[in-house]
Amino acid sequence: MVEKIIKNRNMSTIPLDKINIGNWNVRTLDREKGVDELVESILKYGLLQPIVVFQEGDKYNLIIGQRRVKAFLKLKKKEIQAVILPVKPDEEHLKILSLSENIHRVEVNRADIVEVISYLYNKHGKSAKEVAKILGKSVPFVYDHLKIKDAPEEIMQMLSRRDLKKVDVKRLMEIAPDDKETMIELAKEMKKLTPYERKRLGEIGKIKPKAKVKELIEETKKPRIEEKIIVPLTPSLLKSLDSAVKEIGLSREEIAKKALEEWLGNKGYYKG
Repeated sequence: MVEKIIKNRNMSTIPLDKINIGNWNVRTLDREKGVDELVESILKYGLLQPIVVFQEGDKYNLIIGQRRVKAFLKLKKKEIQAVILPVKPDEEHLKILSLSENIHRVEVNRADIVEVISYLYNKHGKSAKEVAKILGKSVPFVYDHLKIKDAPEEIMQMLSRRDLKKVDVKRLMEIAPDDKETMIELAKEMKKLTPYERKRLGEIGKIKPKAKVKELIEETKKPRIEEKIIVPLTPSLLKSLDSAVKEIGLSREEIAKKALEEWLGNKGYYKG
């Protein structure tokens, strides 16, 4: 349906005061991010990409282009160029259209991505493969976001504010999957930690699942002696590793360590 709607679109200049920003736009957070920079870009180069709307009566409902509309309003413009869809897409296709554009532009807040992926996952029989196909992303990308969809609201708010990263939320859910209060307490402490300490907290939490928050934080901050091993990688291995980094959201070192732990564990050399 999306392809058919896009194929039958038309382009026109429409009045800004006739545009409604509805809740079908996936970007519910960070709506003001980058608007000032966009204003400067429009002043220099003009509008490089039109907004996308569908018409209802004499109004236009915005699907894609919140920041562009806000930038034009700041510039006190009266009109903006728009792609007008011939019909109103249903809720699912509205979300897909909005996410498909935003996910490749200014980074969408991870909490927004989790919300849309969860919606599509439930709508399509809990098939990660179908969601991946719809969004043009990989199945691991979908599963990676689904892993944190049940995190407590307080933690999702920290993710929204970028106090925590997606990988931090995953670590918290691995440390205390059935203990909401501990998870939230750990999240508040995790905000104060360095990236290395956050990684360390995740490792210690798996080893000591029954430890108190204070004990985990104290152990996390202790100096740790590590040995580094340099492993030569072929171009194909390096390319595969970087693909995994992009899809999973972990660093090269984290993925290599997990792969080594899994291999040694399968061979019976590593107990975790």
